[in-house]
Amino acid sequence: MRLIYVLTAFLLLTGKSFSQHQEITAKPEMWKGVKENLVDTNSILHAFKNGTVNGHFRYFFMATDNRKGLTDFYANAVGGGIRFETARFKRFQFAVSGFYSFNIGSSDFNKKDPVANQGSRYETTLFDIENPNNKKDLDRLEELYLKYHLNNASITWGRQLINTPFINLQDGRMRPTGVEGVWLVTNKERKTRWEGGMLYAISPRGTVNWFSVGESIGLYPSGLNTDGTKAGYPGHMEVKQVSILGVKRDIGKNKILQFWDIWVPNVFNAAMMQLDIEFP
Repeated sequence: MRLIYVLTAFLLLTGKSFSQHQEITAKPEMWKGVKENLVDTNSILHAFKNGTVNGHFRYFFMATDNRKGLTDFYANAVGGGIRFETARFKRFQFAVSGFYSFNIGSSDFNKKDPVANQGSRYETTLFDIENPNNKKDLDRLEELYLKYHLNNASITWGRQLINTPFINLQDGRMRPTGVEGVWLVTNKERKTRWEGGMLYAISPRGTVNWFSVGESIGLYPSGLNTDGTKAGYPGHMEVKQVSILGVKRDIGKNKILQFWDIWVPNVFNAAMMQLDIEFP
C-alpha cells in the first residue's frame, strides 16, 4: 500500500508560508506571523483596537493506492481560518480563532472493500472520523482563551494549542489537536523553564467536536486485546482531567536537560527524561 498526500498552506494577511509539521520542542505556532503585542493599553476598547488578526489557508490531497484487486481511496480537502488576539490590558489578553474545512471531491467513504470489509482508513481523518459522511458541519472553534501575564510567566485558561512530548498538535492533517484547560508557561529566556497545567477537554485531529478526557480515549481505533478480542475501553473511561508538568534546564553550552510527567487518573502515569546536545 502506498500513501500519497500533499499539503499546501498559505498565510493570508501576512504573506508568509509554513509547513504542516512542527518539532516537539517548538511552540504551536499554528498562526505564523503572530507577533505578541507587548503593549499594556489603558482601556479594554484600546486593547481590542490594537489587537492582531491573522489567518491561513490549507489544501490537502491524500490517496491510498492498494494492491490490484483491493479498493483505492482518495480525498481533497480545503479550508481556512482566522484568529484574533487583543493587546494586553492590565496584563490580560483574549484570543479567539476558528477554522472551516470543505470536502471538495473525495471517494465514497461509505464504500467498503469487498475483500477486507474495511473502508478508507486515512482519508477520513481529513474531515470527521466520527461521521465520515459529514460534509457540511466541518467547522471548529479552535481557540478561545484568556491569558494573564506574570513578570516571568503566563497563565492561559480556555481552548488553546499546546506542544508537549505527551500531548501535541499532531498536525499532519487539516486540523491539529486542540486542548482546553489551564496552562502555565515561564519565560523561555530563563535558565530553568517550567510548563504544565491541567486539561479537561480535548478535540483530537480529524474531529470537529470537543470531548471530555475520558471520551477522547478511544475515538480512533482501539486495537485488540492479547487474546484477539476487541478492546473494550472506548466509552468506559471515567477520566475528568489530565495533568502535565515539564521542566527544562540549560546545563551547559548547547546542552538542555528536560523532564516531563503526565498523570491520567485511574488510567496511567508516565514520565520521561531527555538530554539534548547540539553540535555546531
